[in-house]
Parts: sequence; structure tokens; C-alpha cells
Amino acid sequence: MALHRGIKLRHVRAFLDVVDEGSISAAARAQGISQPALSKTLGELEAMMEVTLLTRQGRRVTLTVAGKSFRRHALQALQQLDSAVAAAQGEARVDMINVGLLPTVAGGVFPRAALAFSGRHPGVKISMLTGPHTYLLGKLRDGQIDLMIGRMPAADEMPGLRFDFLYHEEIVLVGRSGHPMEGRPGAYVLPRAELILPTQGSIIRSTVDQFLLSSGITDPKMRYETVSLPPALGLLEASDLLWLISRGVVRRELDSGVLQTFDLGAPFLSGAVGLTMKHSATDRAELIDLIEAMRIEIDHSAMPKAAVE
Repeated sequence: MALHRGIKLRHVRAFLDVVDEGSISAAARAQGISQPALSKTLGELEAMMEVTLLTRQGRRVTLTVAGKSFRRHALQALQQLDSAVAAAQGEARVDMINVGLLPTVAGGVFPRAALAFSGRHPGVKISMLTGPHTYLLGKLRDGQIDLMIGRMPAADEMPGLRFDFLYHEEIVLVGRSGHPMEGRPGAYVLPRAELILPTQGSIIRSTVDQFLLSSGITDPKMRYETVSLPPALGLLEASDLLWLISRGVVRRELDSGVLQTFDLGAPFLSGAVGLTMKHSATDRAELIDLIEAMRIEIDHSAMPKAAVE
């Protein structure tokens, strides 16, 4: 069947946004429109295509077989459209790079790489956006950022995107210097301490939950959720709370002695950190240079390049 003349780019983007957010209500909030308006747009798309793309299960939506196929091809089509726009602009100068940063790289590796890059490209500005994984991934798909740096997305989030590995990073258990359980192993500390866990829906939360479950902790004493350093650091310094978080988020505080780690005895508790971008991103010379600055900084920082055995 030929493309229905009534299908607009807004229909396709609405569909992709709903899939990315996992629900119509979440996508409507992210777009700043009403839920009925977004539902109407999706209904129009399905009516014009004469196929069901999504099934509703409570507040969540899941892709049908047709929906999965349409999503894959729609992402490829948007990527081609981006390439077409870039080709039409020809030699237009790129003087702004928009980067999405997850907390694990926001405070250490990336700022140093950005300074090195700016020294070589004083005419190029860098706009930095921080936020949770799903938020930044949506910005990347919409073209509002050029590059996302952080944990590796799940396989079902990767159509139309590429991931370039940078290093492996472990999840650590940290508390304040002078903590009353200092020197105790994680196996002793975890069932007894009140905890700060990564935010529900963050990319490391499922890893943390699985680790706790495998450690026999079915009901952890969670009091707070965050992947953000400022509130967590304030809580840790003023209490005996402990936090499970990626090492990169607290690297500076560990190096300075403000925080300390508790041995979890779980070297496998790590994940890949890298660069997520559209396939067309490497057509931009400035972006390639920024990526190279990241790699050089990681080499200087002696980050682990291979998975922990």
C-alpha cells in the first residue's frame, strides 16, 4: 500500500514519542500537550494505515508486530531525512554541538574533554543538557541533541542509533567518611543500612535491583531515590545513609576522601559507558573531534577498557 497523503511528520513523531516514553500520558507531558490530543493523533495514524500499531495495557502501551516493523522503518526514514537536510545545507558552518550527559560522565571525564576540544576549536560552542536516560534518548531521536554520553541503551532502544564503547564502569556502595560501619563488607552493611537507590527507571536501577535480590535482600531499607550528586551528597554527609551509584558520579568525592566505598565483592557489577548517536552524526568533523577528545581523556584517566572478569 502506498503512503497515505494524510500522514504527516507529526503523526510519525507522536508515535515514536509514545513508544519511547512507554505511555500516552508520559509522552503528552513530555511534549506539553493534552493526552486526548496525542491519542487523537495516534488514532489518525492507525486509521490512515488501516493497522493497529499499539495495544494499551493499563497506562502502558506495547507495540504490535506491525508497530515494531513501522517503528524500525520510521526511525530509518527520519535518519534519512536528517541526512537529506544536512546535505542540502552543504558547507554551512556548524558552530554548536549539543550534548546530552548522564550523571556518570557529567562531572568528570566530559568537562575535561570539552576544555581540550575548545582549545582546538574556539569558534565552536558546546551546549550541555543533563537528565535521565529516557529523557535524553528522546532528545537525541528528535534531533535536539547530537550526542548522548552515558550507559549503553537497551537493545530495543537502538534502532536508528549507534553506540560506541568507551569504558566499563562499576556500581559502588558509598557512605560518608567516618561512617559507623566503616571497614565492614557490603554483605554485612546492605541488609542493615538505610539506602539511597538509583531512581526507578534509571538505566542502572534494574542492575541494582537484581544485585540486591541475588544477595538475598528482598526488601532493602530504601529511604530515597536519586542519581543526582548534589541531593545525595547532602544526605550522605548529614547521616549514615549509603548510596548505590555509578563510580563516575562520585569519583571526585572518593578521591578527596569525602566519601568512602564499601566492598560489595561483586566485580561483575559494571556496565558499558559510551557514545550514543545517530549514524549520520559522524559526518560532522567537529563532532568527530569532540569524540576523539573524549577518548584521549579516557586514556589519560586510565579508565577500564574491558569488562571485568
